[in-house]
Amino acid sequence: MIKVLLIFLIACFGYSDYFTGKSLQTRPLVLGPLVGLAMGDLQAGCVIGATIELAMMGAVGVGAALPPEVVSGAILGTAFAISGGRDAGMAVALGLPIAMLVMLLRNFLFIVVVPLFANRADKYAAEGDIKGVARMHWFGGIFGMYLPMAVLVAIAYYAGSGVMQNVLDAIPQFVQNGLTISAGILPALGFAILLRMILNKKIAAFLAIGFVLTAYVGLPVLGVAIMAVSIVMIMAFGDFSIQKAAAEGPAEMEEEDDDF
Repeated sequence: MIKVLLIFLIACFGYSDYFTGKSLQTRPLVLGPLVGLAMGDLQAGCVIGATIELAMMGAVGVGAALPPEVVSGAILGTAFAISGGRDAGMAVALGLPIAMLVMLLRNFLFIVVVPLFANRADKYAAEGDIKGVARMHWFGGIFGMYLPMAVLVAIAYYAGSGVMQNVLDAIPQFVQNGLTISAGILPALGFAILLRMILNKKIAAFLAIGFVLTAYVGLPVLGVAIMAVSIVMIMAFGDFSIQKAAAEGPAEMEEEDDDF
């Protein structure tokens, strides 16, 4: 029961993103190590969390399109993999369908439960009751989304991976095929979204350098990251302006000539 309570608290931490803003605490890269720490295997939690993060990198909300439910997939996938002595591949295989399934529940809460609090907030707003609107904001977040999702994650973990697998097996095959295809394109979608955000003519050269270092030189990702941080520090804090050096060059030469 202690582990169930810890899983519930981790889920509460993940879903508190609704109150703290987009602080990325919902990401598997954050939740995986926390689950590993709660399960007594921090290293496995880090590895599994990073693997699920790669698979769910494209799970971001764009407009009205809701992505798979990342928190439940990360927590339950990591927890079931560690408790069953499985590897990261098993965590992804179980976590992604769970995330897609829980997404349906989240949509139900958004459509049915949350509007109840929103309509009440509109009534308070029409009456000029600011405190009432604030209460509906908090109550809608807690009882309309935050608490039900966290309780679901805890119950799912308590039921065990076997029960969750039976639930997934009960889903019609054509639905499972759709979920599998959707899960398969998530990594490619994630990289495409990242490249669209960061790729421009100013940093394309740095991207090419990183590719060459990893693909041809064989430098590990950590080494590329350290080199990238060093370049950023040089650009941000270093005084390596070519134009400034060219402008100061003649003056420095004159000062050196005067010394002699």
